[in-house]
Amino acid sequence: MAGNTIQQQNARGQTSALLNKDRLETLSDSLFAIVMTILVVDIKVPVPFSNPTDSWLHYSILNLWPLAGGYFVSFLVLSMFWMSHHVLFHAISKNVNRQLITLNMFFLMFVALVPFSTHFLGVYHEYKTAVLVYGLNVIVIGVMLLSMFWYALYSREIKNGRLPAHVIRRIKIRIMLPPVFAALAIFVSPYSILGSLVLFGFPIIFNIIPGSLTLMERAVQNLVSS
Repeated sequence: MAGNTIQQQNARGQTSALLNKDRLETLSDSLFAIVMTILVVDIKVPVPFSNPTDSWLHYSILNLWPLAGGYFVSFLVLSMFWMSHHVLFHAISKNVNRQLITLNMFFLMFVALVPFSTHFLGVYHEYKTAVLVYGLNVIVIGVMLLSMFWYALYSREIKNGRLPAHVIRRIKIRIMLPPVFAALAIFVSPYSILGSLVLFGFPIIFNIIPGSLTLMERAVQNLVSS
């Protein structure tokens, strides 16, 4: 029995050795690039029925704010997910196996849905159902990325880069910020749609402002210690 177990482990190791991490990263980067480009396609140039005027153009541009706002928020949210995905495969996972590739495929499946959920939110931004659809999309992406992170970190078949504990903790926090705030946005939507839209974009602050994540960690630690 022990001999069969060793043979099975060796077989899995040989299969994993045949899988190329570079191809997985190339596929993921390509899909992110396509999805982030498609986001802007939904923002159409206004076409008048007759000769346009400056006041008409001004009014038309203002009417584009839901779609434009969705574009900017989704582009930055996807940027955060891409950065976390890049760190996962550059600094943590030094190789891949079938399980990790499968998790990554499900992750990409929901990343590809972002243009739809963004457009849906932009068109129906006054309805909590649109907030729910977009929020669930962000949550599932975050959950899939977090599951890949946990699998790569603790799987015996995945070789890890040695990172300090505080770096691992910050990676977890960065992955969890978008889905956590998306869940808050869904919860707030029955009371304030505008508040929900703000919450979707709030995690971006922790990637734009240097040191903001450190301040949040200290605040949480002080809260727990007190």
